[in-house]
Amino acid sequence: MTKKDIDRFFEEFAKRCARPVEIYLTGGIAAWFLGGNRPTRDIDFAVSDGSEEVARSLDQVSRELKIPIQYSDDIQRWGMINLPALYEGAALHKKFGGVAVYLLAPEKWAIGKLNRYLESDLEDLTNVFRKQKPELQKTLDYWGRALRESPASPQQSLFKHQVNHFLKNYGKSIWGEDCPEKLF
Repeated sequence: MTKKDIDRFFEEFAKRCARPVEIYLTGGIAAWFLGGNRPTRDIDFAVSDGSEEVARSLDQVSRELKIPIQYSDDIQRWGMINLPALYEGAALHKKFGGVAVYLLAPEKWAIGKLNRYLESDLEDLTNVFRKQKPELQKTLDYWGRALRESPASPQQSLFKHQVNHFLKNYGKSIWGEDCPEKLF
């Protein structure tokens, strides 16, 4: 899939959707636009309108263009770690008619990658953070808030471990010597 394919997807969706819709890219596709270099095979996103009309249009375009999609009007349900104020600070990527496509702020986008924490997620995290250079304290504060506002679950312990592993092994190469090796 190319970046032109992604634009084509949202152009076609905009032609079929009569109402204004906001799209928030996440996952590998957001990494690609934020500075990652690993292509992706699908488009993951949150959609502001969970109506049947919007879902039908998205699914139809996906089938016709043979571009797999994964979306929800509530991506909070994709993991056990909360995503507070998820859309605040999102940057407009492009508008396609009434469809506005946004990129999540890097520290917020990172929660999904830190939750899953596969080798490909580490590659995305390091590439995006080196390119975007999000403010260290803002990032750490957000990750701490995400954990504090999450429901009690075994995922919390794993999230802490994965954040600490990321900071210890990659933090200084991204943020320099001021980066702590441990948050939790």
